[in-house]
Amino acid sequence: MSFKHFILQPLAIAFIGFSASAAADVTITFPTDVEMLAVNSEKPEMNGGVFASTKSITLPDGENQIVFRYTPVFHEGGERNAVNTNAIITKFTVSNTELTLEVPQYRSADNAKEFDKNPTWKLVDDKGNPVDVKQDKLIKNGVQLGRQYDTESVAYNKKGGIAAIIPASTAANIQVPVNSQYKTTEEQMLHYWYDKADKETKQRFIQSIIQVK
Repeated sequence: MSFKHFILQPLAIAFIGFSASAAADVTITFPTDVEMLAVNSEKPEMNGGVFASTKSITLPDGENQIVFRYTPVFHEGGERNAVNTNAIITKFTVSNTELTLEVPQYRSADNAKEFDKNPTWKLVDDKGNPVDVKQDKLIKNGVQLGRQYDTESVAYNKKGGIAAIIPASTAANIQVPVNSQYKTTEEQMLHYWYDKADKETKQRFIQSIIQVK
């Protein structure tokens, strides 16, 4: 090995390590009784083997959206009773962290059906703190077999539900209606996004303005 290669090799390794740390991402680990159905309007790519006790997905930093379903199985009276809850669609914003999706533990199939009425799951970060999420149910009437949750996510986002996200490419092409009461484009956009926000977001926005004044 030449002196040049002797010097450059560790530098290259260090650069690769720096690049990997700079391109941080988000990992969500979840138990086997959680079925991941869609990730950012695409079919999920799972980490972990078929017989692994937990599985995980990797997401980019920033705002993300996942669709999942809680599917616990109970052995009662010699029978195997599986529960398939409604699909949950949720969005959250985090960066460079490892999350764990936690679901409640029920003692029977009948009790587990209560999850649809009160979905008390949560995302917990690597410090044990719950992550703020917006959640909704992704409902489809009629036949449930063969559902395309990635396509349904796209349709849900277009409707603008509480857990909807807007891709950057779509947001860039949003046409704000022209209204003579607005003096600038910025003012139009401000009113546009305010109208689309949920009640809690509007209250926080108003409070921040009051504090500035």
